[in-house]
Amino acid sequence: MSQIYSRNIISGLVLCAFLTNSCKEEKYPIPNVPVNVTINLDLPSYQALNSPGGYAYVNGGSRGLVVYRNFDEFVALDRHSTYNSDDDCAIVSVNPDNIFELIDTCSGSRFSIINGAVIEGPAKFGLKRYTSYWDGAYTVNIYN
Repeated sequence: MSQIYSRNIISGLVLCAFLTNSCKEEKYPIPNVPVNVTINLDLPSYQALNSPGGYAYVNGGSRGLVVYRNFDEFVALDRHSTYNSDDDCAIVSVNPDNIFELIDTCSGSRFSIINGAVIEGPAKFGLKRYTSYWDGAYTVNIYN
């Protein structure tokens, strides 16, 4: 009886360990870094942001930001790809054939420039989005 009881306990512990490890949620892979960026839309480097559909690369975030103008809203996304984020090449860029997509050329993952959501590829998480505020004139603030 003692042997059967011991086997049941061991089987139960193994099952618990398996279930506990298999149910863990994956941690979001992009580090939290302080972001406080001000963009002056009068500067030549940000002229593309003066009309809807324009975008610009900006310093800040974990591996840089891409800022996209969607009519009267500015979307600021971290360029740090969420797939194999430790790789040096895990950086997204605007797709030259479709400005509505950001591509991680390392993994082939594609993300929406509108909201950072995964469109295709092995990435499971969308891109990190930062809060943006436009004063309605020439200043965009990006922060977290």
